Formats: sequence, structure tokens, C-alpha cells
Amino acid sequence: MELLKKIMDGLLYENGQLSLTRVLAISGWLAFLFVSFYLVWRGMGWQNYETFASLTGGGSAATQIANKLINSKYNSQVGQPLDMRGDKQNG
Repeated sequence: MELLKKIMDGLLYENGQLSLTRVLAISGWLAFLFVSFYLVWRGMGWQNYETFASLTGGGSAATQIANKLINSKYNSQVGQPLDMRGDKQNG
């Protein structure tokens, strides 16, 4: 259970705070998975599935890219690398 909490914290939180862009990206991805599995399970087709999949699946990826750009511009100092844990290096 502790491992699941660490994973969820890593997915949703940034610098100890809940990240809106990460929540939006994961929500879109989960909606894509849920609807896709539902359609397969029910054996149904959906005329607008391609649009839905592009917006939720592709939109989630685009949101993560925007998240990285925002963090690079506003949440870190220019030229300061991150270590493997995602924490800013000291010195």
C-alpha cells in the first residue's frame, strides 16, 4: 500500500504540491482507458472514437509536454539540472 501511495504521489504531485497539469493529463488518460475497455467489453463501436482517443490520449501527452515547459520556465533556475529524484541539486 505504501508503494502505491508513493507512485500516486509521484504522478500527481510536484515539489510537494498537487499539480493541475498532471491531474488533467492522468484524468484524460484514465478516461481513454475506461472508455476503450468499456467499448471492447460491450463489443460496441463508436463513430467518434478516433476524435475521443486523439483528445484524451494525445491530449494527455501534450499536457505533460506543457507541464515540462511550464516547470522549465517558472519552477527552476536557468541552467540548474535536476538529480535523479527530481530534486534540485545543491551547490
